[in-house]
Amino acid sequence: RRRRDGGRLRRRRDGGRLRRRRDGGAEQSAFSAGPSGEEDVGATSVHGDVEPVFKNMPNFRQAGGKGLMNKSGQKIKDRLLFRSSRTDFLTAGEKATFMSLGIKTIVDLRRKAEYERAEGDKILDDAYPPYILRNGKVTPLRPSFRWGGRKKAAKAAAKGKGEGGRRRLIVNLMTMDLIWSIFTRINFFIRYLSLVLVLTDWLTGAHLFVKFFTWALLNKQTMADQYVDTLEHCKGAVADILKVMSDPENVPVLVHCAHGKDRTGMVVALVLACLEIEDNVIFQDYAQSEAGLESVKSRVYKEIVGRYGFKEEFTKSDAETMKAVFSRLRENYGSVLNYLESAGFGAQEQKQLLSVFQDG
Repeated sequence: RRRRDGGRLRRRRDGGRLRRRRDGGAEQSAFSAGPSGEEDVGATSVHGDVEPVFKNMPNFRQAGGKGLMNKSGQKIKDRLLFRSSRTDFLTAGEKATFMSLGIKTIVDLRRKAEYERAEGDKILDDAYPPYILRNGKVTPLRPSFRWGGRKKAAKAAAKGKGEGGRRRLIVNLMTMDLIWSIFTRINFFIRYLSLVLVLTDWLTGAHLFVKFFTWALLNKQTMADQYVDTLEHCKGAVADILKVMSDPENVPVLVHCAHGKDRTGMVVALVLACLEIEDNVIFQDYAQSEAGLESVKSRVYKEIVGRYGFKEEFTKSDAETMKAVFSRLRENYGSVLNYLESAGFGAQEQKQLLSVFQDG
């Protein structure tokens, strides 16, 4: 355990593991956290107005900031919705601080293969067993034979949720519907060539297919164009995520992807819109990621520009980008909330989400 004593932090080693309930590993409803037990994580509590800083999980913050008020003058509860970059590099000491936040659900917006291949110790997997959330169903992570998977994580998931109902939900926003939509925009010859690249990627783990499409199509779009494309073709995933957050047993929630900027930025913006937060607050919250990632700027560049071939501007997070996305959604649907309704997250569900996060 760790405790504060005269301004110093003292830690006791107790194996670093947390006990878990056994639920048999059966498929679960995505929208219920199930029975929750008393939590004893042995972590340092975080008090006051200062958010913890995680050196190995940059871009961490409470979404929208503290003391949020919505358009109706209602106060939004603090410490229920967090956002960050990936959690894979957290150290044992940082894990203790993380656990003190009381987060029940980690919504991981990476693809399954992306999660499996990611570097880092994944020290949270014992406490937050990983599951796949798709089409309203939660199933235990099955390790991929190509990458060797994460056997330890898969075993943890098969045994059930972590203590206190904690879990990691892996939600893929890069759906086949989105990929097919992009694929059909290019001519036949380029389509044929891309199939060869897909096979090469499958055998080698390279990123030739993505780099090729980035060069042929994606770099000709703006970031807002790509965000809108994603939101148009991952509606089911968006509805799944918001339904999870609508269950009070699943909060507090951390939302993250690789950098906590793009996929996380889209999802958090939609949640804040559903909570009736002012536009300028939502756009500024998105824009904070650029400063939040300053300490790993070279890594972000390497992973976005070097690995996938995107233009350098895709490493940025300008408020005007999210403003343009909201403008497009309003042009296409009349409002952001109407977009959510078209995604399968209706008016009554939106009210339920608001009631979970609303103070009083």
